[in-house]
Amino acid sequence: MVIYDLACPLEHRFEGWFESASSFESQREEGHVSCPLCHSREITRLPSAPYLRGKTDAATSKEQAQAQQPMMMVAGQLVSALRQEVVQHVLAHTEDVGEAFAEVAREVHYGEAWARSIRGVATQKELQELHEEGVDVMVLGIPDSLGSRH
Repeated sequence: MVIYDLACPLEHRFEGWFESASSFESQREEGHVSCPLCHSREITRLPSAPYLRGKTDAATSKEQAQAQQPMMMVAGQLVSALRQEVVQHVLAHTEDVGEAFAEVAREVHYGEAWARSIRGVATQKELQELHEEGVDVMVLGIPDSLGSRH
């Protein structure tokens, strides 16, 4: 198992766990590796100290994998529950400006509109432009079932 520090063009940094270096490369080339914040598939590997799982006998590795499986399931459930809480909080405490998100975000950033928390829809290009202007935005995919248009 190798763990890599990764980044997207918007400089979102995150960690990826892969079976091997070649596994990472093939997954990245096939578009299976994406930024958890903006979903960009243009991922680069950052310099980091390598982490490699040591070799053990097959029985020990199998036992370790079986012991970790319930923890991974619980961790996945916790992440899912936390994500739902975050989405509910965002929906309850932000104004939906829809397709005008980039325009309104700029107006708020430059003091041309009253400061408030907003949410809406923006293209990848609009997000890149906002980032370049220093406008802080966060990409949060909100499922349609929770009241989002996109």
